[in-house]
Formats: sequence, structure tokens, C-alpha cells
Amino acid sequence: MAPRRIPRGAGNRRVFALSLAAGLLLSACSGSAATPTPAPSPSPAPTPTASLTAAPIATPVPTKGPASESLGVVGPAGATGGVTNAAVRCNFPAADGSTYINVIGQPVDPNLSVYINVSAGLVNVRFDSGSGATYVERDFTGTGVTNFDAAKGATIDTKLAEVGTSGAPGSLGVLTSLSGTIDCGNQLPGSSTLLLSGATPKGALGGGLSPVNAECVTNTFGKSVSLIGVAQVGSTPTLAVISISPGTASVSLSGDGFFRNTATAVATLTPTGAHVDADLVDQNPAKGTKATTIHMSGDVTCGTTTGS
Repeated sequence: MAPRRIPRGAGNRRVFALSLAAGLLLSACSGSAATPTPAPSPSPAPTPTASLTAAPIATPVPTKGPASESLGVVGPAGATGGVTNAAVRCNFPAADGSTYINVIGQPVDPNLSVYINVSAGLVNVRFDSGSGATYVERDFTGTGVTNFDAAKGATIDTKLAEVGTSGAPGSLGVLTSLSGTIDCGNQLPGSSTLLLSGATPKGALGGGLSPVNAECVTNTFGKSVSLIGVAQVGSTPTLAVISISPGTASVSLSGDGFFRNTATAVATLTPTGAHVDADLVDQNPAKGTKATTIHMSGDVTCGTTTGS
């Protein structure tokens, strides 16, 4: 899903000027024919009045455009070149309470993809292809990150070193470097009052989500709200990925199950986000165990609206 590119707005500048000038010429002659009269005094020269110019109206600051990236990778044929069709998400929550920048895009070959996570002084890159039985992956890391701000962007110029992964690499080559910039543009994180409760395979859910990132999304499937936040499972902070669309809601807990609404779910979109009051059932319970149910209720306010 590529971010939509909106032309930058521009303000109009208008300057108003008012000029005033005034002069006065006075002369006088008096007396009789029999009485000589002195020569008239010279009239004073007109005194020009300085022009008065109104202060110019300040030009409005243009609204920033959507988040964007200008990144390039070096590696095998089909991968070397610019990252395209990229989705950029700033203020991306991490389970430790920090935030980072996430970029998902394609190298030159559209059958390949890169999943890039950028934080202060560190970048991690997942290079993959295929799905299911054909999925292959290699992972890399680098330290050449400067000017990092999870809400604003980053500059990257780094060599990449491969790190171990349990995934099969297949015929994927090795990425050797990554460079370029990320600009968060007008992205904002949004907010949430959602509360999660109930049992999961790894403990009880309790409380809200913090930190959190919420986007309103419009695509070929319609409108929805995408929310990523950190939930508390027992005493463990756990990343929760939440999707809300009319009448439907789901929660994916990192390593702790995928929950989806039942017939009792209530999920509605609002002009600024969504409202939810839903029972969600684990879709993949362990064999021989009963599916657990969690409850989610509250409101989401989107920070950013994206389309595809």
C-alpha cells in the first residue's frame, strides 16, 4: 500500500499600500496704488508627506505532505536500487515503550520486499520473497542512522551485516548497504481509550494501550481503522495489532493469539476514528483447548488518514 502524495498547499501574499501627499501655497498682496508695497515673501515649498505602507500579511505556512522516503539498497540483481511502493509509518510503538519508524516497500523486482525498522542509531532490514511454503527471508542490521526522531524522520547511510534467522534464505542474495532519508511529513500518532480484558493463553489482559498509533485507512476494501499499541498481558508488555471496520474488529497479540469478533460485536466508524464494544474469540486455540474470549471497548481517534 503506497502512501498517497498530496500536492503541497501554498498561501497567497497580498500587500496593501496607501500614499498620502499634501501641499499648501500661500501668497498675499495688499496696499494702494499710492503706497508702494514690499515684495511678497516667497511661499514655503510644499512639504511632502511620507508614504504610509501597511505591513504585509504573513504568508501561511504550507501544510506538510504525507510521510515519504527516499531510500536505496545495494545487493543482488533485482534488489539494488530505490525502494518503491513504500508505506511509511512513524511513531511505531515497540513493546519496550519506545517508538520507531517502519517502512515496507519493494526493491526493483516487485517479487521482493524489504521491511525496514529505524530507531536511534540502529536499522534492521528484513529482505524476503514469496508466501506460505515458498516464503524465504534474510535479515540484516546496521548502525549508520543519524538525525533520528520517530515523529519527524531519519537519515540512513550504513553498511549492512547479516543476522541469523530461523527462516530459510532460499536463493535470496545478500544486501550490503542502505542509504537515504525518511520524512514523517504530517503523520501524527492519534490516541485511544480502548480497554482490553479477558484471558489469553499467556495471561490476563488488562488496561489500555500505550504507546499507540492509529490511522484511518481508505482502500479498495472500504474504510477501516488500523491501530498498533502495547497491551499488558499479565506483567508482560505485548504488541497488539488491531483492525476495526463497520461491524468487525480483530486483535492480534504478538505470540499470544488472534482474536476476532463474534455475533455480539459492535464496531462503528466515526468521522475521526472508531467506537468499539466487542467480544473477540481466539481463532487459533491450542489443540484440545477451549477458545478464550477477550473484550475490547472504547474509542480511537486517528492521527493520520491514508489511502491506497
